Amino acid sequence: MELIARPRKWLFVFVVGVLLWGGGTALSVTLLNWYLAGRLDSPWSIAVRFVIFMIGGIFFGRFMWTPRPRKLTAGKAAIVRFVLFIGAMLALVYLLWKMR
Repeated sequence: MELIARPRKWLFVFVVGVLLWGGGTALSVTLLNWYLAGRLDSPWSIAVRFVIFMIGGIFFGRFMWTPRPRKLTAGKAAIVRFVLFIGAMLALVYLLWKMR
């Protein structure tokens, strides 16, 4: 396996912090509130929630950044991880659907 450098810092912060953590957390909170209350909040409160969590994602991404190189996963291990990830996401979607 070869060593590759991590992506640039701000690209990492944007993808991991803002999109994955901030957007994912805001979406999760919105769906949980929708399930518990039985209705969606106003569009403005949802937008404010996304903005707040995405700004928090900037700090999370900067905290998670480590400039050390990492090993590139290749072959069967990467495929197995990808299939397990997709299976877990489909299971979560199914659970959300059944909780409705």
